Amino acid sequence: MWLFSKHGFFSAVQNFNDSNLIHVRARFKGDLERLCKTYGVEPKVVETPDGDYPLRMDFDRKKWGEILKGEAEAIDYEKFKPAVHDGTIRDRAYLAVFDTMWTYAEQQ
Repeated sequence: MWLFSKHGFFSAVQNFNDSNLIHVRARFKGDLERLCKTYGVEPKVVETPDGDYPLRMDFDRKKWGEILKGEAEAIDYEKFKPAVHDGTIRDRAYLAVFDTMWTYAEQQ
């Protein structure tokens, strides 16, 4: 699952060794810490600079579900792009994903 939110961009998959854990990966420094702070989780971020996602952390499956619910309930905007627009490299990355999905949707 990919999650784009005001807290950051995350890729979530089942932990390879423990199906009770969700392995959440991030590409931008600070995203996982910001998410953890919002939901009262102690950040235990592992840096994997050579990986496709340089930042990783495991969440209890139930807690990850609470985070997803919280992210859904925290939606306070009518349009996502202006809500995350801040002129940073993350902003440009979000817009590049939007543009790519737009381009491929037109080809259906």
